[in-house]
Amino acid sequence: MRITDHIARERMSGLQIRAVVVAIGLVVLDGYDVSLTSFSAPYIEKGFGVSKAELGLVMSGALIGMLVGSIVVAPLADRIGRRKMGVISTLTIAIGMLIGPFATQETGTWPLVLSRIVTGIGIGALVAAVGVILAEYTAKRVYALVMAVYAAAINIGGLLGSMIVGPMLGAHGWRFGWWAGFALSLIAALATFAFLPESLAWLSEGRRKDSLQRLNALLTKMHRPALDALPESDSTSVKAKGSLRTVFTGRTGLYTLLMVIGYFAYMLSFYFMTNWAPSTVASANHQPALAAQLVTAFSVGGILGNVLFGFLGDKLNVRLLTPVFLVLATVTLSLFGFAGPGMPTAWWTLFLASFFVCAGTAAFYAIVPALYPTLARSTGFGVVIGVGRFGGIAAPIVGGAAFDAGMGMGAAFTVFALPMLVAGLCVVGLHLSLRRRSAAPDVQLAATSA
Repeated sequence: MRITDHIARERMSGLQIRAVVVAIGLVVLDGYDVSLTSFSAPYIEKGFGVSKAELGLVMSGALIGMLVGSIVVAPLADRIGRRKMGVISTLTIAIGMLIGPFATQETGTWPLVLSRIVTGIGIGALVAAVGVILAEYTAKRVYALVMAVYAAAINIGGLLGSMIVGPMLGAHGWRFGWWAGFALSLIAALATFAFLPESLAWLSEGRRKDSLQRLNALLTKMHRPALDALPESDSTSVKAKGSLRTVFTGRTGLYTLLMVIGYFAYMLSFYFMTNWAPSTVASANHQPALAAQLVTAFSVGGILGNVLFGFLGDKLNVRLLTPVFLVLATVTLSLFGFAGPGMPTAWWTLFLASFFVCAGTAAFYAIVPALYPTLARSTGFGVVIGVGRFGGIAAPIVGGAAFDAGMGMGAAFTVFALPMLVAGLCVVGLHLSLRRRSAAPDVQLAATSA
């Protein structure tokens, strides 16, 4: 039995609560970073005179970086430690934010694209590493709810950005959003270094000579007995094959494939809505300030949807609950498109769509980490989230091209809502596969943890 199994069954200590709060705070920052282009897009489009397809490339920059961060950088957390990766990631986000304001009419938008890519690398690595720490420090009885709040933190960051920073862009320009992100990222790096504890499971694998000492120090702070020796590893096969091969071989490889396809499809819909819903309504009404209001609708709906999903997930099987939410997400996102850009109808229909769409993030965050052994967990989570980002990268660019080609709002949002049905089918397939293998100990753990 792994050390985190004991912790999951017991009451949460102050250290565990601190770990959860810091992790969620970091994702609030990520939410601000991800949504920044959504409410600043009308100002960038006007200031640089770019087409929607070119603007889509700026929007996709962060997603390209998140792909690299999740697949290439995040697996390093399984080697150097997840806390250290959190510090490195937040500093990377700060560097990315610092690049953006240097874009001018003379340079064009390429510094903005570079800024978003570098920022995305930091976000991709941070989400994978911190998500694993959060899962380890959370008690099982509140696991689904905490992971839902963790996913909702993205929307909270977007909400705070749209309500506080968004209204300031008219007076201070789009660069103000990047400077605010730079300052917040530096603060986050300091908070991560000072307050985020290291992964217990990573320490228990004995990656460092002082692993036992550091592990016992954390256990003492959690009011739990110290260990005489490191617990028996659950990752012998990972050490023999390597974390990447573990993620892609055997039955685990099938789980990875299903989750990659599902998350890719989900990201295609999610980032089309995130990037184009606010700017489409703002452009149609010729009022750039409406973009921030639509981001607020998206964020509030996402927060409430994630919380409801987490509440239900503590009582129902998450893998059965997820397809229900994704079907409703498909219907409501299409409804937003056909309802049109008129206000306040657009605000309320986007709020409703976001309520169901954003819960998909909580679902994947809750399901995926439990599918992998300790030393492959950041790698597996990073691969699924990272490869899935291809859908997010494609969504703003393809969506921009579709609008430039004359596709109407109703048709566009219906077409881009359909991939969520594919995501739901992949989750159903995973559930059936886990049920068939319920006799295997590692699968039993995954089935109960998810």
